[in-house]
Amino acid sequence: MSQVKILYKITPKDLHAHIFQVELTLESPNPLGQVFSLPNWIPGSYLIRDFSKHIISISAQSGGEAITVKKLDKNHW
Repeated sequence: MSQVKILYKITPKDLHAHIFQVELTLESPNPLGQVFSLPNWIPGSYLIRDFSKHIISISAQSGGEAITVKKLDKNHW
């Protein structure tokens, strides 16, 4: 399995509301597509945290062009 370099850029948008813009850049994305996920829980916790419920919007681009993002389930795109 090859590793893909992932770069993150986090920009505060509204600190009082705890809103941030998170940009994720893949250096060599798979031309057949990618699957991104957020965890539902954390080790040592017996509660479902459902972190994805806090996402306000999600979008993707390739070569400066918008591409479709399809939600596969509660925490996978």
